[in-house]
Amino acid sequence: METPQPQLVACTERIAGYGKENLEEMLHALAEGVRLVTGQDRIRIYLEDLTRGVLACVYASGPLAGEIREVSFPIISRDATVSSVFVAQYATDLRHEPARGNAFDRGFAERFAIGTSYLLPIVSQGKSIGVVCIDRFQTGELLTGKEKALLGEFVTSVADRLDFARIYHQQLLLARRVEEYKKREAASFMVQSAVRLIDKLVLASVLVPQTSADGTARLTVLASHSEDPQIGARYEEGGEIALQPGKSLVSRYLDDRAVITDERFLRPLFIPDLTEQSLQRRAIIEEMALRSLYMVPRYDPSSRRLICLGNYFTRELYRFSDFEMGLLQTHAEMVERVMNEIGGEHLEIRVLAEITELLQERNEELSPFLTKVLSKATELIGADTGSIAIVQERDGEKWLVVEDENGTIVGAKNKAWLKKYIPPFRIGGPELAPDERSLTGYVAWSKQPRSIARVEEEQQSGGFHRSMHELIRSEIAVPIVCDDEVIAVICLNSLKPAYFTDEHTRILQIIDRLTSRHISDLQRIERLQSEVTRLKSDVAYKDPQISSYRLGNIIGNSRKAQEIVDFIETVSGPIFNRITLWSKNVLQEATIGLPSILVLGQTGAGKEFFFNNLYNKLNEMYREKINPSGQLPVKKTNIAAYSGELTYSELFGHKKGAFTGAYNDRKGILEEAAGGIVFLDEIGDADPKTQVQLLRFLDNGGFVRLGDNQERYSRVLLVAATNRDLMEEIRKGNFREDLYHRLSELSVRVPSLNERREDIPDLATHFLGKLYRTYRGDEPKEDAPILAGDAKRLLMNHHYEGNIRELRSILLRALFFRTGKVLTADDIRRALAAGMREAPAPNAAEELNERLAAEIIRRIEAGETFWEAVYEPYSRSAIPRDAVRLVIERSKAAAGGSMPQVARHLKAVSGDMEGNDEERKRFFRFKNFLYKTVKI
Repeated sequence: METPQPQLVACTERIAGYGKENLEEMLHALAEGVRLVTGQDRIRIYLEDLTRGVLACVYASGPLAGEIREVSFPIISRDATVSSVFVAQYATDLRHEPARGNAFDRGFAERFAIGTSYLLPIVSQGKSIGVVCIDRFQTGELLTGKEKALLGEFVTSVADRLDFARIYHQQLLLARRVEEYKKREAASFMVQSAVRLIDKLVLASVLVPQTSADGTARLTVLASHSEDPQIGARYEEGGEIALQPGKSLVSRYLDDRAVITDERFLRPLFIPDLTEQSLQRRAIIEEMALRSLYMVPRYDPSSRRLICLGNYFTRELYRFSDFEMGLLQTHAEMVERVMNEIGGEHLEIRVLAEITELLQERNEELSPFLTKVLSKATELIGADTGSIAIVQERDGEKWLVVEDENGTIVGAKNKAWLKKYIPPFRIGGPELAPDERSLTGYVAWSKQPRSIARVEEEQQSGGFHRSMHELIRSEIAVPIVCDDEVIAVICLNSLKPAYFTDEHTRILQIIDRLTSRHISDLQRIERLQSEVTRLKSDVAYKDPQISSYRLGNIIGNSRKAQEIVDFIETVSGPIFNRITLWSKNVLQEATIGLPSILVLGQTGAGKEFFFNNLYNKLNEMYREKINPSGQLPVKKTNIAAYSGELTYSELFGHKKGAFTGAYNDRKGILEEAAGGIVFLDEIGDADPKTQVQLLRFLDNGGFVRLGDNQERYSRVLLVAATNRDLMEEIRKGNFREDLYHRLSELSVRVPSLNERREDIPDLATHFLGKLYRTYRGDEPKEDAPILAGDAKRLLMNHHYEGNIRELRSILLRALFFRTGKVLTADDIRRALAAGMREAPAPNAAEELNERLAAEIIRRIEAGETFWEAVYEPYSRSAIPRDAVRLVIERSKAAAGGSMPQVARHLKAVSGDMEGNDEERKRFFRFKNFLYKTVKI
């Protein structure tokens, strides 16, 4: 068989990249490599398990894999070939023939239909740690000599890493067993003290629920004590107590999952005479002559699931006094506390040590760090799989994302064979439709941890579970919170029902507290790097034909262009001095207010391009003098894209519940970019409330999130841009004069293209080269088109209404429809003529929107709903925002000013929004669409 070497190397590298907590992932990768070499699918992997003294089957594939995993082999035995290969460290072929071989191997081969096996020892540092077995139903040669040699090399190359993970895994298993032993010993000590508390007590016991593979529970004796050794021994012999209806005394009060169903059992219960009761252990109870019983249940108040049950027996009919009952109740409470704390303390210390060690490593990327955190959490708690989802904002709503639509992991997940693809989950609570609900989304919405004992019941009741695999039986999720904001959710799953406990919740909360700040920092760095990369792409491209680049890639020999360059060079030094003070947390400088720059210029003149070059200059200084591996924080937004509360929220943030659709806390961009620079485009469109808050913010850096009352502070350079005549807006009463003076302490005007005609040839060459790079596809770079001299002259003489944007549009049309490699004046004339044909009349857009709005309203009156006539076309970009705005305005005029009236008039809802949950959800969806998507 020809082995795909690159795939085998990938398996080796994958195993080398796993941490000690990724034993199961290593085993799957090892098995994948064995398949690549052998072409066989029936694989067994055994590892030495010193906690049990056996060679345990830790992986099996093929028929009856589940049953095979249940069979272990002795570490030292001449009766089993697996054991012999382990001890001798020699590989062997084994043919299973009915009349030959030892009985153990024959029985195993017959049971699992194995004809031929190849057994290879796993050896690390000269010591055997396990055995790999490849099986086949037929007899005969299984592997060639070449395949055996390659398989041996592959297994040897990963053995050390596998042993590292094996030892760690078994240490954890041993620690859990020690904890169980400690719990049992502590409970035993407590029941001994109980018998001595009250003279009449002859026997005390503590029962705990144990869950079977089918999800049903039974009660087992954790500890018991009697001063009479015979009674104690006889009671222990009684075995487990069944919880099926009618099977035992306690089954009257508990269901078969150990959940209290009888209200009377929410308090201690006294049984005066056991001889009158229906008992599972009647013979034993009568033999020990036990008569009266006081039962004290300890349970989880939220789920009513039993944690432990204290049973206190007397040998004669006896009624406990109030004082004695109080003593026994206190005793049972102490038993519960000891059980919770004895084992949990060790595990919590281990978690602290493991996460602290991880934080000390060099973790510069978010997803790898989250993967390590998840692997440790899964292994420490003993979960079967898990994921960490990152909070991301999409179209104004918050979602939890583990991987994007292309399958790229942005959060973390492990054991991918159980969670192959995890879609984004919407964050929300009861207002979400049942098919949009998930435990992680609910936890992010509520900011509280939660577990699901039985996922099938949660699904049947329309609860909060979204199944990623049919084998998952229970689930736990805990929010990761930084600065009172949920930034991620860690979720673990088990193939066992009712697996997760309060102790597991505490462990995940410890992980949250230890890692949240670091995760937040990594998120901020990644967002910043993404924004910086985008900004750099704008200033990084330089055409080799141009020699007039200045500063970053500001083009021009004109006096106007040089003025822009001089401005950036002049202000960047002093402004960077302020940024340096912020990085050192020198707060006294805030008393003089925050720095700001007002950028003026016509639409399309290049105001944002000016900002990008200013940022690039400041960022170079930041990396040179403050943080060589960091980036200066930066955020951009367009004020005209928002209105009202949404503008305030975009800038300053909001608290959960501040307005309809504010399901989570949110930082504003002025807080997110703390210590850096913010660009506010179209500042002339800011509403009066935003203007007031911006003025206050510039005075001292203080602000309050919408719906909050906590004063917060941020330090940023605010760069505001507008194409409006702000002095005229001040005269009209549309813009505050004090804000204008505050913003224009430093002011720069970006010249129009008509004012810098001598720069147009170089600008045209620059944009043509950049457009060609974007659209060229497989064409070679060397075939980039060039502009002829007459074409450049024609572009220089053209009068530009749209400035740089218009020049770029002309060049794009000329590039697409060119007749050769050289763009001539004729190519430019055709591009100009095409643009003029497409140029709309002054009021054409308004007239079109009016006609569209009238047509939409007519269709709604004819029977269509809002969702058919407005929502779906807008979602397909078939109608513009202004048409939707006109539809809403006309509906308000016709139906009344309130949103419910508008919703009914446009048939977004059809019934009672107060009494009908579905109608209420539809109304909220209608408002969210207008406020957050269309931004009306």
